[in-house]
Amino acid sequence: MGLITKKKASRASKKSKQCSEPRIIKKLLSIKKKSSYSGDVLSEKTQSAMGESNQTRKKKSRTSPECLAATTDPKDKESEAFKAMGKAMTHNIWYHGLMPRDEVEDLLRRDGDFVVRKTEFLGKPKFTLSVSNKQRIRHILFKCENNEWFFRDIRRSTPSELIEAHLTMRAPVQSDGTILERGIPRPEFYILHEHIEIIKKLGGGAFGEVYTGIWKKKDGTVEVAVKTLKGIMHKKQRAEFMKEAKLMKRFDHKNIVRLYGVAPQEEPIMIILEYAAGGSLKSHLQKDKSVTTDRLVKYVIDAARGMCYLSGRQVIHRDIAARNCLLGKADELKIADFGLSVADISLVKQNKLKSMPVRWLSPETPPKGRIFKENGCLVLWSSYMGNIHAMCL
Repeated sequence: MGLITKKKASRASKKSKQCSEPRIIKKLLSIKKKSSYSGDVLSEKTQSAMGESNQTRKKKSRTSPECLAATTDPKDKESEAFKAMGKAMTHNIWYHGLMPRDEVEDLLRRDGDFVVRKTEFLGKPKFTLSVSNKQRIRHILFKCENNEWFFRDIRRSTPSELIEAHLTMRAPVQSDGTILERGIPRPEFYILHEHIEIIKKLGGGAFGEVYTGIWKKKDGTVEVAVKTLKGIMHKKQRAEFMKEAKLMKRFDHKNIVRLYGVAPQEEPIMIILEYAAGGSLKSHLQKDKSVTTDRLVKYVIDAARGMCYLSGRQVIHRDIAARNCLLGKADELKIADFGLSVADISLVKQNKLKSMPVRWLSPETPPKGRIFKENGCLVLWSSYMGNIHAMCL
């Protein structure tokens, strides 16, 4: 009986502690992250136009390196055959690698415009043809059977040969008459992996690592920072990663870290950035206790200029902090890390406070999840206060 009474008392004590928690903490803990990304899901009409059913295909197909590569379990390491086939296609201007569908759709403007890319379908890596027809974008999976690749009737030994055959013969890739007219080349900011040499790891996080590297250009070499995805990620994670690069393409300011390009042809996907030799403002202020007030004022002015530039383009950083401010060769401050940033109007309601740096948010933000472009003044305060708790967040 005494044991039961103690248990009840313990439960009552826990309940009392829970009730005493501030409402805002409860709200923050109760917020769940929602996914807003939808993957490559083909319509029933498109699937029927692709030909035989999965059951029939299983009966007819034989095991081959090429077909096996196209159906590799994503939990395992991507097959060497599939990688080799992707690398072999990089000589084609219309091959865009692991770019998300939203990115390539913006490039397809006329009927017959097309690109080829890598994706996942039903949890398996696939090659996909994205083509414009009658003001709609079709995403058609390559099929492989008995060492032959095909969409309908025409069969070839490689995806590249299949595309060339459809271009030459002007044969439809679907029953609705969709034909291939023009392969859309990769944008100039697409960089091949073979042109990037990784030198040294600088740091890393939950989703990726950052390295110093060399970008081998036609007219010389450039020292760069290389941001990579960690391991083999699914397309939702790749899309989130590429969203940062898409936003940074818009920026051209001396107080914003410059984007040189992206390398999406194979794993790991890379974002190629300007290298800031001075490291982060946070580490600089922690190491050097003798930074003068004049120097601090300069850092603050640089940060303000960068934020003013972003504000003029309706961009909200949402993670501005001393750790995300880097120092260039001339000791100029550059704002970096746009992984949580959005391009929107001056007020954004953020339903994902779970992924936000709560200790760096202004007091008016957490209760309703409202984020303003004016938020972010804490970085100014922390710059002057130096090595204290705020600087370690």
